[in-house]
Amino acid sequence: MKFIEVLLFTGAAFAAVQPHRHRHRHAPRDLINREPNPVADGYGPVSTVIVYILNGQPISEADVMEGIHNGTLIWGDDGGIQKYSSTTPTPTPTPTPTPTPTPTPTSSPSASVYVAEVSYAPASSAVKSSAAPASSASYGGGGGEGVNTPFPSGLPCSSFPTGYGAIPIDYMGLGGWIGIQSPGYSGANGYNDISTAPKGSCSDGSCCTSGSFCSYSCPAGYLKTSWPALQGVTGQSIGGLYCNNGVLELASGAIANTLCVPGTDKVKVVVQNKLSGCASVCRTDYPGTESETVPLQTEPGTISEIACPDGSEYYHWGGKPTSAQYYLNNMGVEQHDACWWGDGTQPVGNYAPANLGVGYSNGQAWISIFQNAPTTDAKLDYTVEITGDTVVGKCRYSNGQYCSGDDYSDCNTVAGCTVAAPSGTVTIVLS
Repeated sequence: MKFIEVLLFTGAAFAAVQPHRHRHRHAPRDLINREPNPVADGYGPVSTVIVYILNGQPISEADVMEGIHNGTLIWGDDGGIQKYSSTTPTPTPTPTPTPTPTPTPTSSPSASVYVAEVSYAPASSAVKSSAAPASSASYGGGGGEGVNTPFPSGLPCSSFPTGYGAIPIDYMGLGGWIGIQSPGYSGANGYNDISTAPKGSCSDGSCCTSGSFCSYSCPAGYLKTSWPALQGVTGQSIGGLYCNNGVLELASGAIANTLCVPGTDKVKVVVQNKLSGCASVCRTDYPGTESETVPLQTEPGTISEIACPDGSEYYHWGGKPTSAQYYLNNMGVEQHDACWWGDGTQPVGNYAPANLGVGYSNGQAWISIFQNAPTTDAKLDYTVEITGDTVVGKCRYSNGQYCSGDDYSDCNTVAGCTVAAPSGTVTIVLS
């Protein structure tokens, strides 16, 4: 008999590549007093994606159940799934990398679970800030000059800091920033009573005032490095440069002396646009406002790199690693319409039809596509397929169906599908 390995993505992992699904607020045209919301703010168990692995290969739940039924597969001695975890994450003001757990062989068949809480990018000990952007990457917002240049704290908060890799996003109407958070409370236990500047509230950037955290977009394939070591008292995430008495500085939890760092160098993840029009892929600003304001507008015929977070090396929420979440918008929706918090009148932005989860953990990259449920039942109007020479498993979205299996016969309309890749390049093909 054989044992089943079950990868359970929970908390801030691929399950929580959906943090915004339960927060549907239309922002008024003045500062929002962002009250604590255990669902919106908690990157905890929002939902769960389970991946069954047999001899290193993903298999469908139907195959697992059939194997259990005919006796070729077996669960643990207690009749249930046995959770494997080499460490117990403990919330701490300053996140520290968690070593990748290694399963201990057992003498009898059993089912083991990896709680793979995946993260987004290199920490200070592993940051390769000297790495240049891939030549094939489309930067979406343009710019990104000086991405390897150390940031000199002391620049005025009144101006967006160009020349250090950060890309000004003018359509947000925040002076180039993608989010500005102003905590009303600051104490030894963190921040609270956080006000967020809505889109269009200060095109001159005047909302980035003393005591605020001003967040920014990085080139495609890169992630911001700056956030405070202390986070929200009730689990809110906060990120960006800190405006200290009128000047910008890297926040206390910054993991590099540059504003941006690349994702993992273990696996490269790219989006290939084979459509006849553009397709906007919007990433959640996390830690930060947690809205999908990091833009990437892919054009027909282009290949664009996206950041693949490393679960052991980037921002941790509540002691747990986090992952990157992207929103896939319908063809023809440009980034200035797609990559910001919308009101639900159109299937764009946080109401886009589908999500893409990306992260690296336990020696492999994990890439998922799934319906943006329960936020919307709108269907993406093109096909998405995850491909690559090293990809284990199959995953494709087409005509409202997320399908896996050797012949794409294992389909669903909401839960989506997941593949793994230990190395190489993973290509997400839009066609």
